[in-house]
Amino acid sequence: MLKRLRLFNIGIFIFCMSATSWIFASVSHADEKQASFDPKSVVFVTNRDSSDITIIDMKTDKIIDRIACGDWSNPHMAVPTLDGKYLLATGTNSNFVAIIDLKTREVSKVRLGLMPEHFDITSDGKYAYIGNMGIGAVSVVDIEEKKEISRISGFFEPHGIVCLPNSSKVYVSNMGAHEVGVIDVEKQLLAKRLEVGSAYVMARVDMDNKLSEIVGIANPTLTIDGRYAYAADGDSNQVAVIDTIDDSVVTTIPVGDEPWRAYASPDGTKMVVPNNGDQTVSVIDTKTNKVIATFPGGEDMTGVNFVNGGKKAYVISRAENAVYVIDMERMKELKRIKLGLDLDLETASTTPDGKKVYIAASRRNSVYVLDADTDNYKEIPNVGLSPWAVTIIGGANYCH
Repeated sequence: MLKRLRLFNIGIFIFCMSATSWIFASVSHADEKQASFDPKSVVFVTNRDSSDITIIDMKTDKIIDRIACGDWSNPHMAVPTLDGKYLLATGTNSNFVAIIDLKTREVSKVRLGLMPEHFDITSDGKYAYIGNMGIGAVSVVDIEEKKEISRISGFFEPHGIVCLPNSSKVYVSNMGAHEVGVIDVEKQLLAKRLEVGSAYVMARVDMDNKLSEIVGIANPTLTIDGRYAYAADGDSNQVAVIDTIDDSVVTTIPVGDEPWRAYASPDGTKMVVPNNGDQTVSVIDTKTNKVIATFPGGEDMTGVNFVNGGKKAYVISRAENAVYVIDMERMKELKRIKLGLDLDLETASTTPDGKKVYIAASRRNSVYVLDADTDNYKEIPNVGLSPWAVTIIGGANYCH
């Protein structure tokens, strides 16, 4: 299932990158006549195969612009700064991050390590922490200076990355190990490695197993206040709860088979975990840290989106081209919405008001928009080739 595409394209890279960062800048335009838009009123869609970002107006659901990221860059995801000044996109195939000035459209490309994919930006907009899957390191990029200022090693396929709200620490999941790494932002170093789940015991004995087909941790998910992080370990079938004050594992919660990751409800009271091994969905109460409900899910679940203030959850099944709908108030399964055939539903984002969800369908080259009140949906076609990630400033965003 969603086991990482383990170094899937390392053979493409016939040279090794030096640890010294360098920058090359270029200017790209979506069109001779650039659209003017408020970055906080649009949806950013990352298209892997056309190597660009499509801009969709949230009011009209119309495509209003496209921004090129660089030929053959195959961007994995894009994240805007909270002030809407910059949009960053990782060029996984070309080993850089594109820093896009959303006003001038100038694109500055900062060279990174091998296979940069997931990343997060500190809330102050100063730094981006970017995982280089191919070399087990995290690049620290100064966004205003447009340069890599540090490259922190000691990771095993660094996957999901989250920054604390106060920008003091960064939590990095290891897809190739049963660990979560903690980066000290002030010192720019790996301050602690937390062993997660019971599977790490075997990995500790057999260090070669660190680089085998491990289903480790996809993402550390913060509670709304940043007080705790929930990390699902795929091999252990457990979710660890990490205290972000002292960086200790306070408890471990058994869930279903091969959990993907946790998704936090808007009110902070629940964590929803899709388990792709047994195709179930676990709901965790964050006060008791107990599973309070288990629902049937779909095959190859890629994400969970909450709407209407968390009253309802949409669980996305890529393989089934469907969305499972759960009533989070009554803890009741409502329905399954089949969107079509051969869509490959990827990631989605919920609008800040919780009224709409935008889902990327990579095989269809489309984005589907779900209405939170009616569960009706519509298609926005031709957004680009292989749309992979969807991002909204102030929305509920994630990648996979």
